[in-house]
Amino acid sequence: MAEVTVRRATLEDLESLLDLWQEMMDYHARLDRRFRPAADGRAHFREVVQECMADELWRVFVAVAGDELVGYIIGHSAENPPVFEMRYYGFVSDICVAPGWRCTGVGRKLFAVIRDWFRRHGLTVVQLNVAAFNPVSRAFWQEMGFQDYLNRMWLEI
Repeated sequence: MAEVTVRRATLEDLESLLDLWQEMMDYHARLDRRFRPAADGRAHFREVVQECMADELWRVFVAVAGDELVGYIIGHSAENPPVFEMRYYGFVSDICVAPGWRCTGVGRKLFAVIRDWFRRHGLTVVQLNVAAFNPVSRAFWQEMGFQDYLNRMWLEI
């Protein structure tokens, strides 16, 4: 396998990043129908990623092996309501590693880079959401040091 490097994403990375996003969404939708993307979900996510790339409070990093994009991570500086002592925190909104590159350290490299970006911006806490039905993802984040904080619940009415 080629050596993996992590760098800030560019617009040239967008199609490959969207392909990974689509694969991730299809995987999650097979596990839980609530993750089925809308018919135009890819187009909307393209706009979201472009906005993230242009916003200094957000970062999009990609993992590259040779000419192949093998993973990405998206995070931002988030703000709690002023009623909380901890006002700002880092939030990881997305991470995806290509199927053939999972369990090779790519996810760890991606998280290390965004964690360092959060630290450089004075943030001392990182939060994220993990699908309850995805034990692989839960185990990865627990290995990164995360612990349960909140449980988001669902009720269909």
